[in-house]
Parts: sequence; structure tokens; C-alpha cells
Amino acid sequence: MVNYAERLYELRTEKGLSQKDAAKDLGVSQALLSHYEKGIREFGLDFLNRAADYYKVTTDYILGRTDSRAGLESSYFNDREEDGIYNTTTIYRAAIFIHERMNTGSALAGDAADFLYSVMLYRTLFTASQKGYIPKRWFSLPPKIAESLPMAVTENILLHFPDKSPNAKRYGNPEPKSIETVIKAVESHIKKAAVDIVKSVE
Repeated sequence: MVNYAERLYELRTEKGLSQKDAAKDLGVSQALLSHYEKGIREFGLDFLNRAADYYKVTTDYILGRTDSRAGLESSYFNDREEDGIYNTTTIYRAAIFIHERMNTGSALAGDAADFLYSVMLYRTLFTASQKGYIPKRWFSLPPKIAESLPMAVTENILLHFPDKSPNAKRYGNPEPKSIETVIKAVESHIKKAAVDIVKSVE
């Protein structure tokens, strides 16, 4: 089992923070943080909660009680038979796996991935409002902006997507079935759409 000292060191170095800067942000001296990261001293509940908020992980993750930064049980990361079926549940599970992996590689990447999901969902919801599925009054942006800017925002996020930290560790199965299923389903749809486009211009 990973101990709290390893986790504190791992989380700080993943963010590219110096010990001095992290200590200042966490409200402790650099010497004390160094002792925590080396396992020389144990921290109290107040520091544990501050560190969890600061690094955007659960207290259980810092304590080494789970490998999930979001607080998921270890069994959640085991492939399920239904992960091979492309449906809403599989998409949701793939998104959770991706979030965990992105956060492991870079906290900024996890945030970027979450915002990408949100922007694409916003775009879908806006389109649904225009087709009468949900009320248009739910949206405050002018229709032209709500329709065009999300795609520009998406491209900007992807263009500046953070690189994986060289210090990052990965937990869980090497190739989650749910992610494989989503990739295959989307690629199949793209190939079919490409064939349809070619046929339409012939």
C-alpha cells in the first residue's frame, strides 16, 4: 500500500510545484512539509483536509487507502462484461476512467477533460433546446454565440492540452474495456460518415 508521504510528494511534483511554494499555499513551513513528504512526521486532520482540497483529491487517496483520486472503490476499476456494449453507462464509465487517468498525469489535464465534457454537453443541450426537447429559456447566451463559440472553446482547450507529468504514476487496468468500446464506436461512426460524404459528392 502506498503511504501518505509518497502521495504528498507525488501530488506536489505532478503539479510542478516547488516544496517552498506548496508549503506556503498549504500554510506550513517548508521544513514541516519536507518532514511530511519523507514520513518523518505525521500530519493532523486540518492539514490533511487542506491538502486534499489543494490537490483536488480525496483524503483517502492521500492516506493511500484508495488509488482513486475521486474516491471510487477499487472494484470500480475492474472491467465489466457490459463495458463491451456501447451505451450511456459505458460512456459514463469511460469518462470516469479518463478523468482518473488524466488527473494522474496532470491535475490540469483532469480539469481540461472535465471542461471539454461540459462544453460538448452544453452544445448538445443547446441543440436540444432548438429542437424543442428542453426549454430555450434555460440558456442566457444569444443563440449565435451559444451555437458557435463552444466549438472554438473546445479547439482552444485541445490546442493547449497539458502534457503528462514525467513523475505521474498510473493505476488500474492498462486498457479499460469501456474506453476501448467508446473509441471503436466513435471511429466506426466517423468512417461511416466519411463514406457517406464521399458518396454524396461523387
